[in-house]
Amino acid sequence: MDAYDVIIMPWLTEKSMDARTSGERLEFIVNRKATKAQSARAVAQIFDVEVAKVNTRITKNGKHASVKLAEGYTPVLLPTRT
Repeated sequence: MDAYDVIIMPWLTEKSMDARTSGERLEFIVNRKATKAQSARAVAQIFDVEVAKVNTRITKNGKHASVKLAEGYTPVLLPTRT
């Protein structure tokens, strides 16, 4: 699966923005068939970062992937970068 097929869109809520500015996590809506490994690979490929951990959950809005970046990478400006 292509990286751009895995990540559908960033999940932007007040809580996810707080997690981003505190340097912890990025959140995305991902393809329901995507695995954690595919989600991590897609974020690493698109944003040129190293991923430490991925947590996923399925909600009424789709499959959410909460991505923790490796030490030394800051998630503040990443979704605006293409």
